[in-house]
Formats: sequence, C-alpha cells, structure tokens
Amino acid sequence: MNLLHPFRRATQFFGLIITNVYVAVIYQNQIYTGLFKSVCLPFLYCHSCPTAAFACPLGVMQHYSAIHQFPFFLVGHLMIVGLLVGRMVCGWVCPVGLFQEMVYKIKSVKIDIPYYWGVLPWIMLIIFIIILPFLTTEHWFSKLCPVGTVTAGIPWILWNPINPTTGAPTIEPGSVGWLFALKLAILGVVLWLFVVSKRPFCQYICPMGLFWSFFNKVSIMKLKVDDGCTECNLCQKKCPEGMKVYEDPNMKDCIRCLECTDCKHIKLVSALPQRELALKKTTRGGK
Repeated sequence: MNLLHPFRRATQFFGLIITNVYVAVIYQNQIYTGLFKSVCLPFLYCHSCPTAAFACPLGVMQHYSAIHQFPFFLVGHLMIVGLLVGRMVCGWVCPVGLFQEMVYKIKSVKIDIPYYWGVLPWIMLIIFIIILPFLTTEHWFSKLCPVGTVTAGIPWILWNPINPTTGAPTIEPGSVGWLFALKLAILGVVLWLFVVSKRPFCQYICPMGLFWSFFNKVSIMKLKVDDGCTECNLCQKKCPEGMKVYEDPNMKDCIRCLECTDCKHIKLVSALPQRELALKKTTRGGK
C-alpha cells in the first residue's frame, strides 16, 4: 500500500472536521454568522450545514453573480491554490471526495459513465452559478446541490429547532414542498452513481473540480512519468478515478491524490527547480 494513503485519509477527514466545527449550534439553534463565515476554504461543502463555520466558495460565487459583481478576492485566492498544486485539493482535503471513495467500496455492478457527461460541470458553472443567479438573484446551484441536501436540508428539517431570534420554527410549516422532493430525487441519483462509478461528482457534476482542472497543466507541482514506464496499468488500478496516468500525467481530471505513485515510474515533481536545473546545465555547457 502507498505510504501516503493513510496520510491522505487523515487530511480528508481533517477537511471534514474543519468545515464542521461550529458545535455551538446545538444550544444556539442557529447557523454561525460570525467572522469566519466570510472566509472560504478551497473545496466543496455547504455553508448552511448546522455546524458549518465557513462560507462555501460556490455559494459566494452565486452571491456575487446575484449582486452583479465579480468576486475578485475569491477567484484570486482559488487561482493561487490552483497555480501551486492544481487539483490536489480535490484529492487530499475535499470531504465529498472522501465520501465518494468510501461509498464506491460497496459491492455492486460498476459502470463507466459516458465521456460526454463531462459537459455537465460546464452547465452547472455557467447556468446555475452564473446566469440564473444573475437573472433571478436566487442561488440555484445551492438550492439543488446534493451536498447541501444531505448536510443542510435534511438535518434542518429533521431537527427544526425554534429560532431564538424569531421565536418560530426554523422551517416554517408547509414550506417543504416540491423543491425539496426534487432535491431528494437528485440526491438519490447521485448516491447511486457514487456506488457504481468512481468519483462521479468530481468528474461530472462539481464546478469546483472544473475550476481546478484548468490549473493541472500549469501548476508548480506536477506528476511526471519517467521513460521506464511499461504501461502496466498499475496507475489505473490505484487511481480513484480509473485514469491511465502515463497517457497524460497532468490531465484535467487528475485529482493529484498520488495513489499512482505506488508505481516507481510516477513521481510528483516541482516545475520550478527543474527549470532552474535546466538553466544551470545550459550555462555550464556554454562554458
């Protein structure tokens, strides 16, 4: 087993914990609205989860679209992370990725999702995060997001505490209708996909994954396959998304989990030192 595997599991569980540290909700009966709710961690979670302590980056994107402004700080923050490590956040910290990998272990018939489903993250980003909030001021991706359904919608409905500010139940009687039924239907389909395919949310739904995918080719940290590769497909067997790393070590869907480095021919390298070394060699040759 890759020695990095248990460490990666630990960081994934840390991502789950750090986003849900607001235990005071148990006695305050309200979501956290303090200073940290203006801060986004660079991965997917729901800011409306009862124990959420930070703002969801996708929720913030929708907010700025709804008020017709560009989220310069958020995009700049995410770009810096992407330029450093590409999609490594997806493979090492995102709680949704952890959940998918655990659920996929359930014994079942496994399927390969058609490649053209790859258009769905574009639809989520352009229509549900940018256009619809811009036109309607409503956060449509958040309304339908299965992560929000399982971590926020269902818990609040089951608990439904009295809001101390208003003195009324958090979920008003009769307010749960067709939209919540639609959310449950979407959640059911997504959970089924988690069981039968490898990390489908990352590849075919998540706009955050789409955003990070632009940086895999240009990030400082990259994967490299050396010339001794025999294409034995050990990398494909180890990869949570079933990819043949030797075909393109820095393909857009690679989550940089480093499970493929079980193969001695695959390594994580830094682009900057390599360039410096090449420059030094050229200089010496010139002498």
